This record gives sequence, C-alpha cells and structure tokens, in this order.
Amino acid sequence: MSCTAIAQNAVAEPKATQLRATIERNTQGKVKPGAIRSTPIAGMYAVEVGSEIFYVDESGRYGFSGAALIDMQQRQDLTAAHMEQMHRVGFGDLPLQHAIKEVRGNGSRKLAVFEDPNCPICKVFTKFVDQLDNVTVYKFMFPVISPESVPLARTAWCAQDRGAAWRAIMAGSRPMGGKQDCDTSGLLAILKAGEKYRIQNTPTVFLANGKRLVGATPPEVFMSELEAASLPH
Repeated sequence: MSCTAIAQNAVAEPKATQLRATIERNTQGKVKPGAIRSTPIAGMYAVEVGSEIFYVDESGRYGFSGAALIDMQQRQDLTAAHMEQMHRVGFGDLPLQHAIKEVRGNGSRKLAVFEDPNCPICKVFTKFVDQLDNVTVYKFMFPVISPESVPLARTAWCAQDRGAAWRAIMAGSRPMGGKQDCDTSGLLAILKAGEKYRIQNTPTVFLANGKRLVGATPPEVFMSELEAASLPH
C-alpha cells in the first residue's frame, strides 16, 4: 500500500511576516507564530506554534483551532456562538403545562429546568434555584439518569401534591409503595420533548430568551444570563 503526502510548502517570507504580525497583534502578543505553510485550501494557512498547529485565513484574523472557528481580533469563538444559537428553544414551545410551576415574588424572571433525582448536580442546582426571588420556575421531571429514576418520577407524578412530592424526592427522599398507576401521559410528553430538543444532560435549563444552559453553570454566570434573558428584546 502506498501513501501520497499532500505538500504543504513554506509561505513566501513577505506574506509570512505579514501574517505573523497580524496574528500577534490580534492576540495581543499571546500567540507567537513560527513557520507558516500553505494548505490545499486557497487562502488558508497552517501556522505552527511550538508543537501545535492552527489554521488562519488570508487576513490573519479568523482561525481554526480544533473544530472551532475563532475571531482572534474579537477573541470570540464563532463556532460556540453558532452552537448556542442552534440549541435555543422557544420558551413557549416547551410542554409547560406538564411542569411543576413555582412562582416566587413577582415571578418576572422565567426559567425551565429538566432535572433527575439521581443527578447530583441537579440536587445542588435546585437548592440554588429555590433561594431565588422574583422568578417563575418550571420544573420538569426528567428521569433519564438511571432506571431507578423512573419509579421515583412516576411516584411524584401520581402524588396528590405533585410539587411537594417532587421537592422531597429531589431533596433525597425515596418513598416506598407510592401510587404509580395514574395517567402518566404528561410525563411521557416531557420525555418526548427531551428527545425533540436533544436534551442529553441534567440539569438542562432554558431561559426566557430560549438560551440553553447545561450542567454546572457557575452561580454568577447563571445570574448574569438570567438577568439578560429577562430584559426586553
């Protein structure tokens, strides 16, 4: 078996010098480019930095690092911004009628959280959310972590006081012998929404502007995002 290498030739020094200067300027001197080589893509260059390689366009402003497209001048991950927009969900499109709705204070700031009783981060997050004022919280039972989560969700769903039962379970209660044979079609609708919106981790939060936050979001970041989502658009 033979292999054919794709030649990547050194770029002429005037162009290489211009690209190095632009990259250093755009990165405030944090990136010190070494050799710069051509690629099979016209106007795209391979830049060696120590033992690493990244790719830049003709202008030296936009670069690829791994799978991410970076605006080096603005220091912005354009791929992450695109992904964030792609993962937004219209808040009103969520099955809010099946959530446990909690209103505190004036309820002006809205959020929805998909949580599982066997998710350690969910337990920490729900305690944090329970301390917030002036919020409307929609809590979705989302038993996906383990098979043991399903009967817990069904027990809470079938309880006379669904909200109280779910809060107790999220706090660590493991009720035995609770009723589970009620109509759980609403719980199934939540799971179907999870599939539709590709919710793969808990907790997953949706803010009023549709932005999705997944996992352990630092409190200061979460509060900043919650406030931004509550501003008029």
